[in-house]
Amino acid sequence: MKALVTGGYFDDCGDGIVWLVDLASGRSDVLLRWQPPAHLRLPAKGLAGASLHDDTLYAAAHAAIVRIDLARANVTGVLHQPCMNDLHHVSVLGERLVVSNTGLGSVDVFGLDGVFVGSHALIPGWTTAWRMSGSEPPDRWAGVLDAGWTGSAPTAWPAAAGDAYYSCDLAAPFHQRKVRDHLHVNHVTSDGDRMIATCFADGSLREIGKFELLWRRPGAFVHDGVVDGASFWLTAIDGAVIELDATTFSVRSQLQVFDTGRRGWCRGLAVRGDHLLVGLTEVRRERLPRHRWADHDPDGSETSVLLLDRHDGRLLARVELTDRERHSKLYSIIPLEDSA
Repeated sequence: MKALVTGGYFDDCGDGIVWLVDLASGRSDVLLRWQPPAHLRLPAKGLAGASLHDDTLYAAAHAAIVRIDLARANVTGVLHQPCMNDLHHVSVLGERLVVSNTGLGSVDVFGLDGVFVGSHALIPGWTTAWRMSGSEPPDRWAGVLDAGWTGSAPTAWPAAAGDAYYSCDLAAPFHQRKVRDHLHVNHVTSDGDRMIATCFADGSLREIGKFELLWRRPGAFVHDGVVDGASFWLTAIDGAVIELDATTFSVRSQLQVFDTGRRGWCRGLAVRGDHLLVGLTEVRRERLPRHRWADHDPDGSETSVLLLDRHDGRLLARVELTDRERHSKLYSIIPLEDSA
């Protein structure tokens, strides 16, 4: 079985990568490296979540959608708007690109021709205006989202402190900053009737059209979102792979990836028959995540793609993508249909 894997590195180069992995042989090859132009380059970013449409791969970068011709293994277009920030995923639904604009707090929709169609905002418009003009909200969003019935104008936000994840260079253009987000939408898919967003910050699934909460597990820190028949599959950073009923969103089963003896930041998921393809990203002690990861020592973690039995979680195959020098990370795993 072969698959495309998108990712990047935690160093300062800001380049993205697409690997071609072969689970049968354990081999990986670099299909493409993309070096963003200066105005789109950000340290520790690369290519995030992606979707395949015919022979074209659409991949999210920090502030752009990158269009890749797989047959030629080259970039044929880069779609950028100044409101894009920390894009996490691009879905192709019908003839439209549905984009998880994580930093902005929205799900944006474009045609395949790159023309903007519309947006589903998950925060009030005035907060977007303030943020794009150089302000940052406080750590807690409750006071921002709940204006109350007093009729008073919102008060100015206090200066926000930076850390390893957020930047405080408020003079930089919005698309070049690392900003504080609200729900941290990292994936959008469709079950045929609804657009369903996976939200990392509160461990939830939300129906975008009606803004309804479908499922939530606080503290789960979930990624991905794969519809497979009557099931909806998710990953969580602590190694859980969760199978939900795609109608009721009740939990049907749960596997623990770390039981295989392999561990890392769990993100990247594909379902193929009786198999699961699951991604891990190496966690380093000197660069621990801002969210609680797992009850494991980061030493010995890895960046890899695992092939698991979907019924019992047995490890069937593995391709390692760890880069000790640059600290590699992966986002999407996309099986190729013509591979066994």
